[in-house]
Amino acid sequence: MNFLQIGQSPKDFEIPPGSLFISDDPRPIKGAKICSPTDGLNPLPLEYREAREFVAAAYPDKDLMTYRNGRRALTRLVMNADRLDRLHYTRKDDDQEAKGVVEDILLSPMLRAAFRKPLPRWVLSGGTTLVRINRQEIGDDDAKIAANVLMSQFKGQVVIQYFGFYAREHHAALIREERLIAGVNTLSELPDKLYDRAILMPKKGRGCTFEDAETLAKYAGHRPDPTRKDNPHNEFIDRAMAA
Repeated sequence: MNFLQIGQSPKDFEIPPGSLFISDDPRPIKGAKICSPTDGLNPLPLEYREAREFVAAAYPDKDLMTYRNGRRALTRLVMNADRLDRLHYTRKDDDQEAKGVVEDILLSPMLRAAFRKPLPRWVLSGGTTLVRINRQEIGDDDAKIAANVLMSQFKGQVVIQYFGFYAREHHAALIREERLIAGVNTLSELPDKLYDRAILMPKKGRGCTFEDAETLAKYAGHRPDPTRKDNPHNEFIDRAMAA
């Protein structure tokens, strides 16, 4: 299922069984297992589609020719290696571009250690998994890589409490496959190419900005009507802005 909550109010979702739930400090859920990136992030080697998804998670969202060539090279490399720190690069520019991205990831001591250990099998076993990725503790860059790699490998429902921080263009696939439950503080946190899909999701505003409340009112089919005292448009905005 898809659902988007917009606003500053707490994002306290119902977690469907079998979900991957990513949060700074996830609340305990009976029967769910808790993991962190330090338990292991390495899913290599990968089949083609999984390799594409892994590389999309690891690579920055920039539409540059060198990046596109590097992404293709890295896709090929992760299909033929058992660890990220054991990739065999050629001297070609595309491979060297990919090498630079990988070296940037492995510069982090936490990520370097995590990518040396396999992704725990139980994470992908179909049970509910709570992932603690505390951004304040590990830093924004490491948190983004860890969360995106986990999301790229998980095939079930994904629940992300602070999606605005992690959102990337390739997450449009999660929406298309109807398996994203997410929270954002404002719609402006979403990348442009993701916004168009996200705004069509089932959604609710709680503690929205006025601008976002107006946008939600428009998509809900409400129009301003100053001639009416009981204006559904204004009532909708008031509800969306309320905490």
